Parts: sequence; C-alpha cells; structure tokens
Amino acid sequence: MVAVLLSTIALFLLVVRATHAGALWRDECGTVQLATMPRISDVIDYFDHQTFPPLVPLIVRAYVQLCGSSDAALRALGLAAGAAFIGAVWWNTQMLGKGVPLLSVALFGLSPIFLTWGTTVGGYGFGAVLIILAFAATTKLLLARTPSVILCTFIAAIGSEQFVISNLSLVLTITLSAFLVALIHRAFKTAGILASLTVCAALIGVIYLRIFSTGEWRILFQQTSRVSDLWREFTRAYGESWSLVWTGRACFATIVSAAVWLLGRSLAVVGNSKAIVIHFALLVAVLSPATYFAALLAVGYRTHPWHYLLLLALLPAAMDMIVIALSRIYWLRVARLGFAMIAAIVVAGPAWITVHQRETNIDIVASKLTELAKPHDLIVVAPWQLGISFHHYYHGTTQWITLPNISDHRIHRYDLMLSKMISTRPVDDILEIVSRTLGSGHRVWFVGEMRMPESGNLPLSLPPAPGDAFGWDDSAYSESWLEQFGAFVREHSEQGQTVSQPSIGAVNQFEHVPLTVIDGWQ
Repeated sequence: MVAVLLSTIALFLLVVRATHAGALWRDECGTVQLATMPRISDVIDYFDHQTFPPLVPLIVRAYVQLCGSSDAALRALGLAAGAAFIGAVWWNTQMLGKGVPLLSVALFGLSPIFLTWGTTVGGYGFGAVLIILAFAATTKLLLARTPSVILCTFIAAIGSEQFVISNLSLVLTITLSAFLVALIHRAFKTAGILASLTVCAALIGVIYLRIFSTGEWRILFQQTSRVSDLWREFTRAYGESWSLVWTGRACFATIVSAAVWLLGRSLAVVGNSKAIVIHFALLVAVLSPATYFAALLAVGYRTHPWHYLLLLALLPAAMDMIVIALSRIYWLRVARLGFAMIAAIVVAGPAWITVHQRETNIDIVASKLTELAKPHDLIVVAPWQLGISFHHYYHGTTQWITLPNISDHRIHRYDLMLSKMISTRPVDDILEIVSRTLGSGHRVWFVGEMRMPESGNLPLSLPPAPGDAFGWDDSAYSESWLEQFGAFVREHSEQGQTVSQPSIGAVNQFEHVPLTVIDGWQ
C-alpha cells in the first residue's frame, strides 16, 4: 500500500513538473536544435558537441516530427521518461516474483534531482530507465537463462549506453558483478553469456569515449578533481536537505551490513536463488559508487548534479532487491518500510518546491526584448552559453551577439570558445559595436549578470590561454570579459538599469537571467 501510494504521488509530481517547468533551458535547447538540423548527417557530425550519443537527438528529431516542437510537447517527452522510470523500478522488484519498489520511489522517484533533471529533454531520464532494466534483466538472467531474457539483457545494457555514455561504468559493474556471481555459483554457461555482454558493452563504450575525447577544445572541461570533491558534488546533487541525505546513508549502511552479515549463514549455499540475487545486488550496490567515481576521476571533467543521477537511480534499486531477497528477515523489511516513509516525509517539501520551479526565464526575457528593443538597438548575451536558449526563443528583428562573439548559437560550440580564449583581443569587436550603437543614440540590452569591477580597480584582463594561472579555465575568461564589458559601460555610458520582468515564481539557478538596458554615451 505504501509503495502504491508513493508511486502515485511520484506520478502526480511528474505531471505537475511537466506543466510547470516552462521553457527549455540551454542544454535542452541545444539538444532540440541539434535534432532539428536540416540533415541527419548534420546531427551525426555535431552530436559530440552536446552531451548525448546520436540516438538521443535522432529520437528527439522523430518525436518533434510526430508531436511538434512546442514546449508543452517536449515537456510531455520528459513526463514519459519519468513515468517509464516508475514502471521500470516496479518491474525490477518483480524479478523474484514479489516485492515492491519502496526505496527506489522514496529515495529517488520523489527526489528533486529526478524530478528536475530526469525529466529534461535529453538522455538522462531514459538512461535511468534503461540502467534499471539492465540491472533487472541481468538478475533474471542469473536465475533463468532463456533466449528472451538474454535478448532483453543485451538490449537494455547496450541500449543504456546509447542514451548516456556515463552508463558505461554502471553497465560494466552490473555485468562483471553478475559474471563473478555466475562463476561462484558454477553457472558457467551464464558466465560465458555475461562475458560476451561485457565485451560488447566495453567495445561500444570505447568507441563513444574516443569520439567524445577527440578535439583539443575538450581541454576546457578538464579539472583536477579528488575523491573528496566528487563526494561533495555527489552529496550536493541529492538535494539541499541533509535529513534526506542522512536517511539515504543510514538506509544504505543498514541494508548492506545486514546482507554481508547474513551471507555467511545458510544463504551462502551454491545455487540458491536468493543467495545468487543477494550476492549480485550487494556487489552492484558496493562497487557501482567506486567504479562511477573512478570513471569520473579518469575522465577528469567537471561535474554537475545531473551527472550523478544515474548512480542515484541504481543504488536504491539494488537495495530494494537485497531486502526482497531477504524477505524472511522481518526486521529488515520493517526497516526498509520505515526508511521509505521517513524519506518520503523529508523530501515532500523540497519535491513540491522543485516541481513548481521553471527551468529558465530566457523565454520571458526574449519576449520582453521583442516588445521593447528597437531595430537599431543591440542585444548582448553573456555568457555565450545563454545564446543557445536565446537563439531558440528570440524571434525579433534587433541584432544580437554573445560575449564573446560566437558564430554558431545552435549548440555548445566550445571549439569556437577556445579560439576566442587563445586570441589576443577577443572582445574588442563587441566593444566597438556597443560604442557605435550607444554613440548613435540607440540602446544596448544586456542579457545576463552584469559584472562591474570595484571602484578604482581595473577589470580582470587575462592573456591568451593558457598563459596565466587560470590555464584553460573558460569560466575565468568569461568572468574577465564580463568585467571588461562592465568597466567599458561604466566609463562610457550611464549606469545600466535593470528591466522589470513579470513575476513567474522560482527559476532554476542555472538559468535565471536578468535584463539590463544601457543608454547614453560619453
């Protein structure tokens, strides 16, 4: 009854999220604009500039052709991914013929990270669905080696990598854990199948890794990370509520400790179905964080909350499976129920706030500019990444440019950003256009956060990369250019005035954009 209630609440929250998320933010706009490029060959040529393998934009392309490209239609796609995840975790808990997804729904299905990033237009939502299906199908394969189960396992495991490449480490953890369990329980034919699956998954993953690692511009993503840094980001990704974080940790520690303690008893019998499931789910629960963090450290890219979504989806599914296999341990079942109820109560407030939060206000800004900006005015968008969503929503006649001036605003063109970082005077062309516009009596509209150096201080000016302590840090160069622009405006024009926008409630911090108008010349 609790599982059904929580699942119903999760589906309700997903509907509320789909109807309140509003416009697409820049990552989503980039995916849609990649998907709707004139030719499919363009999608194949440019997919590596976005986050996902080519299957994602191709699916979005087909979806747009069938259902349209309106915000409502694309939010429905995110809703479908969320609903599919609830279905996947229910199927996962039926692998032993009984059981319900208490922890999968309470700890993840109701969490802000799932409601926000699992429902965006992209691969994360369906990537989470497929990693759960891969885990469930592999569990079934260990218990019943039938052709249909084998096929399902291959499709889910290989398919999960086609939505999010970071699923590779989780797929390899699942298949190698199952391979080890099959050897322990002397199921050598099953072990051979799992070995083949592991090789296929690794080969496909290596192909994508090579594609996503080519191009010197990827150095802009690199950063020196430690395990403590990743752990801090992982904890932050789960939400601002420390009560929920500690509930999840206590639940994980209790279930894993109970499984380890009970494995040394009668459940260790070779060939016992419950022992097989417990061995497998325990290995996945313990090893998946280690392999996921190791992969992040090896890649060395800076991370954001959505990069941890897949791991956070898999862990509760493994914990649910452990408790279901240990169903005769009454206190453990009660503990799981208690943890699920506590988590649901703790997350209720943050979840309700999250589902009402807009992803961006860039559409409101674009509408305001269409209304107020004159044909001979100038619109400056900064940082340049905002140009992706602004390109999607602005349809006015006023000239607009980004800071720095990037020529392609459809997708994330870090290669063009790199060329600006290594140039000697990357924003002089922008300042020239601004001075010409203001000098002729027209206005400049600034989309983004203005940066004004403190009085008496010169703006930060960085030499061509990487000839400074900041190296290849693109955010440092963006801040430098913003300060130079702010200093130029303060010196040559009246103080910019913030343009009021209609009240739209809470907006995601990643793209809550102010609008400033600059007028006058001196």
